[in-house]
Amino acid sequence: MRAFVVAGLVVFHSAVVFASGTSWFVNDPRPSPGFTVFLLWGSLWGMPLLFLVSGMGARYALRSRSAGAFIRERLGRLLVPLLIGLVVLVAPMFYFNRVGEPGFHEPYWRFWLRFLNPAAIATGIPARGTWRSGGDEFDPAHLWFLFSLLVFSIVLVPAFVHLRRPQGARLIGRMAGLSERHAALALLAAAVPVMAVEAALGPDKNTGGWERLTYLFFFLYGYLLASDRRFEQTLRRLRWWALGCAVLASVLLAMAAKVLDPSGADVVSGISPPVSAAQGLAGWMWTAAILGFAGTVAARLTTARPAGSPAGSPASTPRWRRVAHYGNEAVLPFYVLHEPVIVAVAWVIVRWPAPLLVKYLSVVAASFILTLALYEGLVRRFQLARLLFGMKPAHPLGPNAHETRPIPAAAAANPTGGQ
Repeated sequence: MRAFVVAGLVVFHSAVVFASGTSWFVNDPRPSPGFTVFLLWGSLWGMPLLFLVSGMGARYALRSRSAGAFIRERLGRLLVPLLIGLVVLVAPMFYFNRVGEPGFHEPYWRFWLRFLNPAAIATGIPARGTWRSGGDEFDPAHLWFLFSLLVFSIVLVPAFVHLRRPQGARLIGRMAGLSERHAALALLAAAVPVMAVEAALGPDKNTGGWERLTYLFFFLYGYLLASDRRFEQTLRRLRWWALGCAVLASVLLAMAAKVLDPSGADVVSGISPPVSAAQGLAGWMWTAAILGFAGTVAARLTTARPAGSPAGSPASTPRWRRVAHYGNEAVLPFYVLHEPVIVAVAWVIVRWPAPLLVKYLSVVAASFILTLALYEGLVRRFQLARLLFGMKPAHPLGPNAHETRPIPAAAAANPTGGQ
């Protein structure tokens, strides 16, 4: 699921280039409201799902680590790629944005020094802890996700440690039992904190269309889901009900926020608390429905094994599981690299005299291929690059060793890599 969402970010961020009512690093001169509707729908569940699955990864990581080891591992796997990305990859995106402006002739090296000026960075962090966007002020761009994930991981460690103890395990057991007996009510109750935070603080278009604190609840929900299989079973059982609620809440949200306004007005900021609460409900229901359907598919796939292949042999490892292992390992560097690549590709393609859909599909295909090529050619095969992009050291047998080793069923169903 994590690899699925990160790969989908190429589709999502490529659409930002062609959507009306958006201001990004690169924008097509003939935007379309249809892309705006697509972006608003994707923003309801994309980043919430990524935080939730990252919370599941934190639960699996803590099974074999102490609290101190977990924090050290998070610092190495998140802080290092965050710093590398800020220094190397973020400034070029803002430079591409300025190059198109009349009268701008500043060389890149001078822009880079000004962009990363410590004083500018210090003044670019307001009281709420959110970096500002726009102009030449320091901005983490898409790397805000790594920063938030690192903060959540450290802040929630005391709660995670408590939940690992007998008292915490009993609490999770009681919650899982309630979700079994009162599934629909439990699903609605889980939406209440999300709705409350969104209504109180409102969405933030610089952090995926959600208030940053809301992601804390998705992260915590992911940890709980990975702690007791009954939560997953409840989501699978209610997947169609959750999908119906998600569609209904989305329709109501669209009507209230006038998403289909042909003017392409920005509906992410400045909306009323009831509309923000509706976004919280719709986002949680979409996330729950996707997890329910994904869990159903995964349950069917994990029971299959090639005929005639003994359990535990390389041949008995399904191809989808090997692909999932590869994708899970590539998640973090792919995420760090994808947005600068999209900006560079879109900067060229928006100038084509071609239909909008052709240019969009070209940006998606070229960005995905180029990002994957950079990961394969510059990151995956080199130990230092793996360290800088938050990956584990390569297996002594080589970068392709995982393709021939049998993967334990539990590890394949619940990968712990990446975040």
